[in-house]
Amino acid sequence: MSLKPHPPRPMPEELARLAHLVAVGSPYRLVGDTLYVQYRDADFVDLFHAEGKSGISPVDLAFVTVFQFLENLSDRQAAHAVRVRVDWKYALHLPLDYAGFDFSVLSEFRARVIRHGAEGRLFEAVLMQLAALGLVKRRGRQRTDSLAVLSKMRDLNRLEMVVETLRMALQAMLKAEVAWTQATVPTTWEEVYGDRCITGKMTQAERQGMADRVGPDGQWLLERLQAETAPPVLRTLPAVELLATVWQQQFEMVEGRVVFRDKDDADGHTRIYTPHDPEARYSKKGQQRWVGDKLQVTETDDEGQPHLITDIAITSSVETDYEALNSIQGRLEDRGLLPAQQYADSGYVTEANLVHSTGRKIDLVGPVQRDTSRQARMPGGITLDQFDVDAEACIATCPAGQQATMGTRQAKRLVFRFPKTVCAACPLRPQCCTGKGGRTLSLGRHYHILQAARARQQTEAFKIDYHQHRSGVEGCLSAMVRGQGVRVARYNERSKRNLHALFTAAGVNLRRAALWRAGQRPQVRRQGLGLVPAT
Repeated sequence: MSLKPHPPRPMPEELARLAHLVAVGSPYRLVGDTLYVQYRDADFVDLFHAEGKSGISPVDLAFVTVFQFLENLSDRQAAHAVRVRVDWKYALHLPLDYAGFDFSVLSEFRARVIRHGAEGRLFEAVLMQLAALGLVKRRGRQRTDSLAVLSKMRDLNRLEMVVETLRMALQAMLKAEVAWTQATVPTTWEEVYGDRCITGKMTQAERQGMADRVGPDGQWLLERLQAETAPPVLRTLPAVELLATVWQQQFEMVEGRVVFRDKDDADGHTRIYTPHDPEARYSKKGQQRWVGDKLQVTETDDEGQPHLITDIAITSSVETDYEALNSIQGRLEDRGLLPAQQYADSGYVTEANLVHSTGRKIDLVGPVQRDTSRQARMPGGITLDQFDVDAEACIATCPAGQQATMGTRQAKRLVFRFPKTVCAACPLRPQCCTGKGGRTLSLGRHYHILQAARARQQTEAFKIDYHQHRSGVEGCLSAMVRGQGVRVARYNERSKRNLHALFTAAGVNLRRAALWRAGQRPQVRRQGLGLVPAT
């Protein structure tokens, strides 16, 4: 399919007469009146072939996808809305009698966008337009938080997962090479693996029999696929590659038998939990446990400005928040939207992130994780901040006046070891040393920045400022959970989930900007009972 670029359509006269039907604070009014005419099909020409039948305008499809995710509609519902809704037609300058398109066009468009790595193109374009309207402050305040995103697939226990993996591999093989598969795989497997495995409907004996059989059967199939007589195309099938990975993770050879591995032998970063969503990972945060991903969101928080999302991304659930921060700031830097202050919780604030943020002229505001050393938990314990460390001279001085030179110079740490004989005779030893030897200090190369952050967070000014500006981002996440259903993944592939997040954020920004321009301001949660009249 090719693209024959066309300029943006003018507003049809019959539609302009119905403008009063589209609310002033509606995102469709904002797009139709101000933003749509700034887009060109030519900006998306790289997504299409040079020759072939001309496709539907990518600008139209991009905005329809934004509207669809904003209202949490299915493809069928979105295609129907294009045909019948005046506000959608107003936004895209479509004639009232526009008949629309088949709903399958939307999934094909999303696949095309992902294939060319253009998921964030419209999000960034909308953000830049809103910035041009004066709705995004450069070097202002922004706040960041994450949300657990659950896989849409049902939870599988270990036996169900491996059986389903084998069943999906057989289905893919039959589709790719039906003759070889039918000639090789025993016909008895049809009864065993023809339907989904639901252990809740099985007796204990049936579950044990399946557990004893599935491992050897899958290994037997993998060996046949490696034979020279097997069609090479079968070995490259994603379902077959997944089968090999799952069998490597779940089974081992013991005394010539294929048996399940010990459950404790797991790597959370690579372990597959469902063959239907192999990128979903098990993770935990506090009391929360889930299989899926994380949604990282950053939004503005400046007085006199709407709260707009400046960055959003789906990441692996096992990627920590502090690991994600550098990428978040990198994307903001590419967009020219780095904040002067960035508020985040303790999961983002580490020594390394404080240093990197300072390098980008960002004041990373958030509580640093407390000192967890034994001395910090002891009454009157001598903690790291009580030592005088001269990093340039490589000398550390303890509260008793004793000195230690650099014991180890590692890549990221400064290690000082005080002599055992000196510490043994020190009157402060009970509050300082917990082992048999002398005191050892292990410090980051920029530990002074970490200590300064710990000192700042103890001040009353920090507590008031942090409470005032940090918590609002949780409201953003809550609104997207309730309004756009982002808590449960819409798609099975992470690239599709990331596209969904970016297009959803573009819609949220359009709605917030439209409401702001119409004079509506974010609701401020009232504190207290309200017995005293507001002044």
